[in-house]
Amino acid sequence: MICNCCTEVIADGTAVVKCSSCQGSYHHSCLTQLSCDFQQTDLQNWLCPTCKPKNRNGDNTPVRSSRTSDPNVTHRKKEPLVTILNDEAPVTSGEVSRIMKKQIDELMRHLNQTLANYVNTQMKAITDKLEGLNTSMEFMNAKFEEMKNEFSLNTRVVNDLKKENEQLKAIVNDQGVRLTQLEQQARSTNVEIQCLPEHNNENLVSTVLNISKVISGNLTENNIHHVTRIAKKTPSSHRPKSIVVQFNSPRVRDHFLAASIKFNRNKTSEEKLNTALLGIGGKKENVYIVEHLSPANKALHAATRIKAKNLGYKYVWVRGDYVAISAALEQINWSSELELCASVDEMVDFFYSKLDELIKSYVPQ
Repeated sequence: MICNCCTEVIADGTAVVKCSSCQGSYHHSCLTQLSCDFQQTDLQNWLCPTCKPKNRNGDNTPVRSSRTSDPNVTHRKKEPLVTILNDEAPVTSGEVSRIMKKQIDELMRHLNQTLANYVNTQMKAITDKLEGLNTSMEFMNAKFEEMKNEFSLNTRVVNDLKKENEQLKAIVNDQGVRLTQLEQQARSTNVEIQCLPEHNNENLVSTVLNISKVISGNLTENNIHHVTRIAKKTPSSHRPKSIVVQFNSPRVRDHFLAASIKFNRNKTSEEKLNTALLGIGGKKENVYIVEHLSPANKALHAATRIKAKNLGYKYVWVRGDYVAISAALEQINWSSELELCASVDEMVDFFYSKLDELIKSYVPQ
């Protein structure tokens, strides 16, 4: 049974009032809130506000449309007006189903609305994040493409620079070789005298003429263009400064060098050119006459001496008739000579022995 005022189910044992006209049921508390005038004696003829005729004074009481289960409202029971429901007016299953369906529908609508609001809120946040992520990915992709293009451009530039660098290296190496040749050619009339003691007020021209006399160089003062001592590579070295002699022609220089080589040939270390033979007092020291090499050739000569020492070679020369050596090598019939060798080792030994003979024949001793 449903209350026509609050539309709630009237439970068993609840005080109700029925309309004598429409048979509508009402909670006693609802009628109390509506201030309806009725007496216990006229309950059988009581009319609900809907069926009750309108008062002439215009005072029409509307049916309560809202729930009256306000916790701040105090409900008072009037026992004389209460009609107790009995088993003769039970609530039908249809009414219960309708009420439950209505409540479930209302609950589902509320639940659906709540879930929809929550899902929409979360989806909006996810959508915003995805949009931000998409924007970031587009930005990163644009930057990546930009970096890729820049990298490709830089790769081409680097490759071009490498090619240009190789060309420049070849040019520099060629210029270095030419410069070394020019520097050495500029020294083609020079010789270097090493380990000759220094003295104050020394006359280097006279010293060179004295050396020429000892080694039978047959020099005159007119053959000497310039003489000077050069700075030491290592200032802290106790070795005397070397003397550079510039002659008036390469032929005179070669003759002077050949005379010094011939003088030292087949002599012991004590008998080779030294300060005692030149009339210089003090401790006897060997004096060396060599070509005046350019800095690059000096470094090459020093490295060659170190390598030759490690390999067990006895001599290292800086000059010789290499054209004659090449011509002599071409004149040897290597095929017929090597056929006489029984093994590869013998071939190698034969080749180096021939080469050694040629070097000794054409290189100054």
